[in-house]
Amino acid sequence: MKIPFSKYQGTGNDFILIDDREGQFPNQNAEFIRSLCDRRFGIGADGLILLQRSSSADFKMRIFNSDGGEPGMCGNGLRCLIHFLKRLKIDKETCHIEVTGRIYFCRFQDEKIKICLGSPKILYWDLAIAIENEPLRLFVLDTGVPHAVVFTEDLEKIDLMQIGRKLRFHPKLAPEGANVDFAKILPSKEIRMRTYERGVEGETLMCGTGAAAVAFAAFQIYRLSSPIKIQAPQNEHLEFIVTPIQKGEHEIEMTGPAAIVFTGEIEEGTCKTKKER
Repeated sequence: MKIPFSKYQGTGNDFILIDDREGQFPNQNAEFIRSLCDRRFGIGADGLILLQRSSSADFKMRIFNSDGGEPGMCGNGLRCLIHFLKRLKIDKETCHIEVTGRIYFCRFQDEKIKICLGSPKILYWDLAIAIENEPLRLFVLDTGVPHAVVFTEDLEKIDLMQIGRKLRFHPKLAPEGANVDFAKILPSKEIRMRTYERGVEGETLMCGTGAAAVAFAAFQIYRLSSPIKIQAPQNEHLEFIVTPIQKGEHEIEMTGPAAIVFTGEIEEGTCKTKKER
């Protein structure tokens, strides 16, 4: 059976999108998912996203990392899914999407997509950890998935694969570990960041939930005002508005782009594509 797919990217984070409202995709086959995401022998992607039916929202999103595992949320992936809905002629300016049991409100605005990410959950605040005798201050919070945020002035010099991996598997963050985001606040008050993403087990060009975690931490620590801008590849930005909703709680809204790269068809054991801008 041939399955149509669309390859998408959201600020450099790329995904394979599949309409699985009939529930026919073999989502239990982690090896197949890994093969599709392989950048040498498959389509190549940070993850695979399924559009499914939902009994509690307009639609459900299921996302799988390139290792075949299923994370709790993906902000860039959700924006890509909203764009994918339009290509499927599901013309909704606003919609509610279920992701691992949680409902996210999404809408188009000026060709960009807004996602209400809700309130972050603080896991650790100003946690001191030393890696290779280098003291680090971690701000660990859950914005759909757990992120450990580290602010630094030496963003480009950091050995992300080495230090990011050690933090990702650090006993303090066990058992599931966390994504690791290194961030630098520029003189313009924009933020540049790098992410070691679990499940991908390497650096990704951008992480939506990671950018949300960085924006919230910067809002709390450095008192940056909304909209907080995170620099992304190709002169793009993610923007975040952090709004107090009650004592000790805030709501985060993310705005950013999503774009189709190409389309094609897949079947178990083979992969062939056709490009379409």
